[in-house]
Amino acid sequence: MKKKIASFIMIAVSAITLILGLSVFAYAASRISTATVLGAEEAPKKLELPEAIAMIAGAAAVIGSTMASAFALKHVAIAGFAAAAEKPELATWLLIMGGLAEGIAIYGLLLGIMILGKI
Repeated sequence: MKKKIASFIMIAVSAITLILGLSVFAYAASRISTATVLGAEEAPKKLELPEAIAMIAGAAAVIGSTMASAFALKHVAIAGFAAAAEKPELATWLLIMGGLAEGIAIYGLLLGIMILGKI
């Protein structure tokens, strides 16, 4: 039962990271699109092309790493639960490999933060 809860937590963290990456991507896309015609003092700051590219690159880093993490975690869970069913002492290795798969998403998130920090 603990293995299923740990796997669920790891998948939830991947899903949250993916949602955060998609929200940054949507924010950048909304800022690039049409600018409203308002008075000079009311006009929102327009997003310049280098800033927009940096936001999209940061979002792509987070989205790509999260998808890779989910793919790795899926295969770790399938193989790990099959191995743990035959040899229960391998359950610890399942958690270690799941944590390494989650590390992919964390590295992508850090890379996205570093890219956005340059704006």
